[in-house]
Amino acid sequence: MKFFKRMSKFEQSNWKSGAILGFYTYTLLLLFNYIYGLISGSEPLTSGVIFWTGILVAFGYELVLNLMAKKKVNY
Repeated sequence: MKFFKRMSKFEQSNWKSGAILGFYTYTLLLLFNYIYGLISGSEPLTSGVIFWTGILVAFGYELVLNLMAKKKVNY
């Protein structure tokens, strides 16, 4: 019994790109949060905001890339 369909090569490539962008988003937000915390003494972003932002960026970028690839195939 399969719950998910297999990903095509371009979907795997798009997920890898999305995951990399999500990782860089985490890195930049954590850096910003750390430096701001050192300067002002309080952190502007909660860990939940940082977590969900990285997740949304990764999945959102993958979705955009998949939609662009499907649109390109249809033309």
